[in-house]
Amino acid sequence: MAHPETLIKYVRPDTAQKVLDSGTLRWSSPELFDEPWGVRLDPHLGFDHQLVSQTMLKAATSMIFARDMPEGNPDHPLFKAIRRWRAEERFQDETEAFEALSELLAPTPETVRGKLLRMLNTWRSLVETARVTCLAESHKDLNCWRLYAQNHRGAALRFSCDGILSNPIAIKYSKSRPKLTTLKEQVEDLVGIKKAPAPDNYVSKLFTKSRADANEKEWRCFRQMNEEDLDCGEDIEDWYQDIAFAPRELKAIYLGFMMPKEIRADIIATATRYYPKTTIYQCQPMEDAYELEFTRFHAE
Repeated sequence: MAHPETLIKYVRPDTAQKVLDSGTLRWSSPELFDEPWGVRLDPHLGFDHQLVSQTMLKAATSMIFARDMPEGNPDHPLFKAIRRWRAEERFQDETEAFEALSELLAPTPETVRGKLLRMLNTWRSLVETARVTCLAESHKDLNCWRLYAQNHRGAALRFSCDGILSNPIAIKYSKSRPKLTTLKEQVEDLVGIKKAPAPDNYVSKLFTKSRADANEKEWRCFRQMNEEDLDCGEDIEDWYQDIAFAPRELKAIYLGFMMPKEIRADIIATATRYYPKTTIYQCQPMEDAYELEFTRFHAE
């Protein structure tokens, strides 16, 4: 999907003034997002290495006696062995097969425990060092004005996507919650049916939200920071980075119709002084519809 030429950052009134004064946008760790449905820093998998191992043994046993062998990786050691045992009719019944597999694969639980631990550590490292800023396609979305611009008291800032916001990624809206991994993925990996997603796919989990939010048409820009470039400590509240943008990247400012007059005057003065090529608009509610209209501000 080709990204838009510009995107919108909805901000509170005090944040709007800070952005203009500093010439920076805040990029935060996903852990700071107010998203209870997202994958957190310490995700709850819902299973442990023992359950994975037991479920794997049951799945392998079922594959031995199933009428049809599922497709899988013919070079996978266990998958290859299961096909051979089926051809040889190695076991008389499922009980015999389960007991034999339990002995043969006795080291599996500890192997799985180490694998899950590495997955969790990789994810934690990603969340700690990832910096993300969230944007929207439209400056007219009433829900975004309510949620992110303090109910029309804030502003919507239009940025070009050719500077610090280059290569934005569109949010995928789904009925299914993102998970680090599932029991099914781990079991299918162990028996050779399907390889579990690798850690380098974890970033995609930062770009999935509920279909209930689809009207926002959100995009996110992502940076993986080197630890030496981070200026924060262990306090999660400090896991953010204020990154500078060029004045030319700020294309337009839309002022909420509920913005206090004093703050509006300060923002207009700052924008006129430091962002002379940025167009300023005043928002107003339409008389006969739940929509906004915009009047261009002209300096006197």
